[in-house]
Amino acid sequence: MLLALLASPFVASAVVTVVRREWEQIAEQRRTKTGAVPIERVAADLRRLRAQLEARENRPGLTGKGMRMGAVRLAYVEVLEVACRQLDVLPPRSGPEWQTSLAEIYRVEAQLRERGLDVCPVRSRGFRAA
Repeated sequence: MLLALLASPFVASAVVTVVRREWEQIAEQRRTKTGAVPIERVAADLRRLRAQLEARENRPGLTGKGMRMGAVRLAYVEVLEVACRQLDVLPPRSGPEWQTSLAEIYRVEAQLRERGLDVCPVRSRGFRAA
């Protein structure tokens, strides 16, 4: 009985690890099945999320701004990964705690732009002189 009590934390930890690994495999399988999203839809989602990021970033005094920015940025990075898979671009590398640096996001945006997918919303594009 004493051995069972002493071993229970280790067994619980192993069970949690196995369940987490299985959960991640199921999630990855679901992502690969839904890879048939048209690139036009992905581009529209990227532009919409990028506009939301810029709007939230420049809005002063927003309650919970950090949490909202994090949620929108995470969604943006997930859609960036979909675009990268479709256009054969190296996806953004995430740091600790699934944080993706701005430099990495800018690198991916530049590579997607080279492939013909500009993710910047129309209203924030630069002025073109004749």
